[in-house]
Amino acid sequence: MESTAYNLLQQPYSFYPSPAPQQRALRVLAIFAHPDDEIACVGSLAKHAMKGGEAKLVWLTRGELASQFGNTPAQEVAALRELHGQWVSKTIGCDYTFLNFPDSALTGGRDEALSLAKLIANWKPDRVITWNPFDVHPDHRACYWATLSALKLCRIPKLVGNPHRKRIKLFHYSHQDLHRPLVHVDVSESMKITEQVYTFYQQVYGWKWSLENLRDSRKAMGNEAGFSFAEKFQEVNLAAVQGLPA
Repeated sequence: MESTAYNLLQQPYSFYPSPAPQQRALRVLAIFAHPDDEIACVGSLAKHAMKGGEAKLVWLTRGELASQFGNTPAQEVAALRELHGQWVSKTIGCDYTFLNFPDSALTGGRDEALSLAKLIANWKPDRVITWNPFDVHPDHRACYWATLSALKLCRIPKLVGNPHRKRIKLFHYSHQDLHRPLVHVDVSESMKITEQVYTFYQQVYGWKWSLENLRDSRKAMGNEAGFSFAEKFQEVNLAAVQGLPA
C-alpha cells in the first residue's frame, strides 16, 4: 500500500502545515479511551507542539479498572491515572481533557459522540487522531465510532451551539486489515519525548516491551518512508458525496 510520507522540512503542506500569516496555529486533537492509549502518537503530538502547533489529548475514561493496580478502589485509580495524563500532556507540551465515561463501558453511541462533538465544536481542531475500529479492546473500537460520529454532530448548531464546519482530517492507528491510505509522520526529532513517556508508563504498568523494542518499531515504520523514526496512521476519507452517479 502506498504511503504519504510527511516531513515538515520538505513538505510545507504536510500533516502539520505552517500556519499562514495572521492565522492561528494548526490544531491536532487526539481522542482515546484510556490514559496510555496515546503512546503510538506521542511523537507526532510532541513534534507538532515543538513546531508551534496546538495539540490536545482527550480521554473518554480515566481507566479506573486497570488490573495493574490490584484491589485499589476504582476512585483512587481514576485519580492516579488522571495525574498520569496530566504529566504526559505536560511532557508532550499539549493541553488535555478527561470526559466522565466509565472504563470498559464505552459503546460508541450518541452520548459519547455528542460529548466529543461539543468539545470539537468548541476547540475547533484541524486534525483528529484516534483508535482504529478493529482493535481488540471494545473501548478502543467504541472510541473510534464515537469520534467518527462526533465529526458529523459537531456541524449541527441545534446540538452543539456554535458549530465547527471547516474540514477536519481524521487519522487512526493503522490496521493491516483496513485498506486506507497510510500516513507516516517523521518523529525523529521528538523520539526522546516518546521514550520519556514510554519509560514512565513502562515503570507504572510493568510493560514487558522494552525501550529498545519501541525504538525498533519506530525505526521499522521510519524505514517504510525514508525516515530515521516514524509513527504510522491511516486516513479516513470524510469527503461529502455530491450526488449519486447518473
